[in-house]
Amino acid sequence: MGKWSLIMKEFFNNFRLPIILGGCALVAVIATLIVVTGGFSSGYGLYITTASGSVSVTSSDVSINASNGDSLKKGDIVTIGDNSSCVIAYQGKNNSEDNYLVLGANTQIVISDDFKGKGDSEIYLRNGTIIGNFAAEDNASVIVRTTDSTITLREAVSKISYRTNEFTSYTELYTFMGYNKIQLYDEMGDTMNEPEYQAEKLWGRIISESDMFSDTTDSESDKLDSPRFDLLNNSFDLNELTAFDLKQLLTIAALVGDGFPYATSDIKAVYDEKGGDTENTDPVNEIPVETSVTTEDNSDSIQTAEPIETTAPPTETTLPGQTTLHVITQATTAATTTPPPETTTQASSQTSVQNSTVHMVTIIIDGEETIQEVAHGEDAVKPADPVIDGMTFIGWDGSFENITDDTVITAMFSDNLGGDITAVTHTVTVVIGTQTTTLTVEDGASANLPEDVTVEGYVFKGWDKDYREITSDITITAILEPVSGENHTVTFIVNGQSYYATVADGGTVVPPVTPTADSGFIGWDKPLENITADTTITAIFAAKATYTVTFAIDGQYYYVTVTEGGKAEPPFIPEMDSFGNVFVGWDRSLDNIMGDTLITAVYSGR
Repeated sequence: MGKWSLIMKEFFNNFRLPIILGGCALVAVIATLIVVTGGFSSGYGLYITTASGSVSVTSSDVSINASNGDSLKKGDIVTIGDNSSCVIAYQGKNNSEDNYLVLGANTQIVISDDFKGKGDSEIYLRNGTIIGNFAAEDNASVIVRTTDSTITLREAVSKISYRTNEFTSYTELYTFMGYNKIQLYDEMGDTMNEPEYQAEKLWGRIISESDMFSDTTDSESDKLDSPRFDLLNNSFDLNELTAFDLKQLLTIAALVGDGFPYATSDIKAVYDEKGGDTENTDPVNEIPVETSVTTEDNSDSIQTAEPIETTAPPTETTLPGQTTLHVITQATTAATTTPPPETTTQASSQTSVQNSTVHMVTIIIDGEETIQEVAHGEDAVKPADPVIDGMTFIGWDGSFENITDDTVITAMFSDNLGGDITAVTHTVTVVIGTQTTTLTVEDGASANLPEDVTVEGYVFKGWDKDYREITSDITITAILEPVSGENHTVTFIVNGQSYYATVADGGTVVPPVTPTADSGFIGWDKPLENITADTTITAIFAAKATYTVTFAIDGQYYYVTVTEGGKAEPPFIPEMDSFGNVFVGWDRSLDNIMGDTLITAVYSGR
């Protein structure tokens, strides 16, 4: 045996126990890291850290209620309802944990890119408001795209709104800290400028509609058909912000510290003037029974949530504003057998969330609101018939039974002189070419529609329905005919069906049919603008996900792959198990598979 072999042998004999213990400790540390981080493949991307009120995530044709910790992928649509909000964090290799997005009420975004944590990626703001806290220098930031611009949030604190006013739309930007890089786009989607930076602590709008400038001449208006910076770089006062905005700034100011240009005391003073929390700035939280939220507010700002005591989960995520979120998913054990670990977790998690969700039932009586928390599928408590002086109660406008979603139920009255029920309104959806706008009209009133409409390449011929005396929800479409001259035929292919439209040379074609977002439609494979020849345009749909269904049959596992919403086909139908018990069926439905699922064969005695 060589000299080095003898030395190594003696070393190992003398230090055998420390080496073994040290190796075990190293394995334990690695195992702990794998459990905590989900393995060595880092979970970079967008994550929902807080979902308050009515928040849904639509993927393909499936829409689910958002939960804390949900990851978002390309093609997902996040929709925020009334009196609701959502916080989304971008986890990247070198990202600060305090950088995040706050989506306000009535906001909808589309995840346009794969967020891999390696660089800037884009989301599309369809409508509503985003407050972005990206004050720290990050490896990966978020770009917000609207119809007319992209705004990069890197190293800035900003508020971005995309708004529509009748048939006019614009992007609104507040920069509280840093400098936002802005790229403008025309109606064709072409860039209009070299990317420019918005100076900090200023406000403005990006706008292209010339009818906003009523005092301009025709020649001046022609210059305003494309997005411009004319209305950017205006000073603003904190009083212009909502109480909700100010509350977010208080949290951000506490995180940024001395580098934040607004004094916390100034923000707090304006916040208090606007009524603070009494203004209902905190949306009602919709939290599953098996999820617990504990707030630890170490700053001087406002507490973000009330503690809800339920089953305490083992995983922790730090939320903006020093809020600690604990989430637990309790795995259930099949009665007849123990499934593979990954299948157990997925199946039980899905079942747990479905069976334990609570919904908010808002009951409105003569303007006064009361809220009940009702478990999924249970009945709400129906109040006694209300008595209001001068009014006669005639019933409720909704059911108190089998509550499966957030619900608003209003007491209906008529006056004692035989008058009508208090104001009824209808939604009028107005379609002009590729643009859609909704109006709210009182029952029997007329919709406020323009007498003339301008769409490039078309002549407006009127409306396809009478918009006077509206008595129900209705969709009214502008009748557009191509202008005279050379015309082209555009064939639209939707799910294998062909639809045809005619457009003037160089004009923008109006699709004769547009699939709904619920169908998974994400756009067309060719632009609708500048049509110069006969063209075929095909609808693009997001691919449906596939899931693994595990069949547990007499102690053995069999795996099949099922398309989202499809039916699971078992590998075979057993007659009896190895103990002679007769097969009587499966422990859950084989239809409408919406996630990885464990299905177990059930047997009974002879």
